[in-house]
Amino acid sequence: MTYLRRLYSRITSRLHADSYGEPQFSRDQRNIRINIYHGIANIVSLNLAAPFIGIYAIKIGASDFQVGLLSSGPALFSLLSMIPGGKYIDRKSNQKQILSRLIFLHRLFYFLISLTPFFTEDKRAWLLVSAVALMNMPGSVFNVGWQAYISKIIPASKRADAFAARNKLMNLTGSIVVLLAGRIIDAVKPPVGYQVVFAASFVMALVEIWVFNQIDEDKPEPDVSLNRASPEVENSHGDAKAAGNRLGMVNSTLHNLRQIMQNGAFVRFTLASLVFHFAWQTPWPLFTLYQVKQLGANNTWVSLLSLANTAGSLIGYGFWARMLNQHGNLKTLFTSSIWIFIVPAAYAFSKSLTTIAFFNVLTGAIFAGVNLALFNSLLEVTPEESKATFIGYYTTVINASAIVAPMFGVTLYNLLGFFWAFIVCAGMRIAGSFMFFAVNCLERRIAADSGQRVLPARRHHM
Repeated sequence: MTYLRRLYSRITSRLHADSYGEPQFSRDQRNIRINIYHGIANIVSLNLAAPFIGIYAIKIGASDFQVGLLSSGPALFSLLSMIPGGKYIDRKSNQKQILSRLIFLHRLFYFLISLTPFFTEDKRAWLLVSAVALMNMPGSVFNVGWQAYISKIIPASKRADAFAARNKLMNLTGSIVVLLAGRIIDAVKPPVGYQVVFAASFVMALVEIWVFNQIDEDKPEPDVSLNRASPEVENSHGDAKAAGNRLGMVNSTLHNLRQIMQNGAFVRFTLASLVFHFAWQTPWPLFTLYQVKQLGANNTWVSLLSLANTAGSLIGYGFWARMLNQHGNLKTLFTSSIWIFIVPAAYAFSKSLTTIAFFNVLTGAIFAGVNLALFNSLLEVTPEESKATFIGYYTTVINASAIVAPMFGVTLYNLLGFFWAFIVCAGMRIAGSFMFFAVNCLERRIAADSGQRVLPARRHHM
């Protein structure tokens, strides 16, 4: 704990630097600190349960198909909820209250999962798959709403450092939690260990909600966005919300789609991200199957692999935050994502969990850049007035991929075996990362032809 406090002090001291030109404890800085605390509470709650869902499914007799559904099922339910959820949140002024309720509903499912051992053996796996799928309805709407909400709380000029600091401490804390939870599960007679950590995840969510509600925001002004007099805002965004009320969901959706298609930067980024995510998501279920069935991983090993990943990310986030500030989002996104082929390639040639743990250190540093650049790129290409709606459409497209990609990965495994399935996935990931290279080149050409920046002009963006 002493090390954690020292690390937190070093990270947050950068956020309090005088270079921002603000008092040390301004509201922005306080919100940045609370956002970090919220991230820590969030990852403690999630990592008490989420890393062990796959191995728990196998332990209770889930088939390969059901393991694949643990990735595809949540994506399907997210697909159904994110667009209406994003539009709903965009219309509301009490967004923090809504997001708090969504956290509660999402984490309540972990408590329900802790009850699955009380059912007969033939029902347990399907109950688990169903719960994991359903919990992503509130979970996905929260993610959409949180991204839009926090972009209003933390200024764009501070996001790279603020989220790098948040992610560093989240990863470090999360890995310690995974390690402890894994030891608890293995030390206690099954399935009691699983039940304990799943129930604890729900309890920790109550702490997370309390921390999240400490964020200091402007008092909400209901319906201002629907009644403001600015013609530009009314024409481009206000009418979209009014249309949803007057003409119903169909016409509102058509209006949103027309609005989205007029935002070329958003469309290009979404298409590139779709291809990239399909390649990224394809081997997900294969990793769990290979770890458990081929290499004999237990819960402690799952924890150690997570800890190795975190060790790399602690180095990576600082490096990639500097890259973002110097070179912009898309270039950083390509530079980091081009290396994620290493993960399936390492699995193809690895015969021991120790080897995978070694590569997890490297891939942790790489994924720090991917996660940071993806998040910042998305915020950059979404308009402020309809951010939750745009993020909802974006995430819906990505989750459409997540429905198909994991099942495609299982199919590759059934046809080719683990080795060639991983090799194919590695090639797909290289191809997917080049989509961001293409978009970056295209945006630069468009900017040069028009004589101005296509994306919002900021010092560190291309």
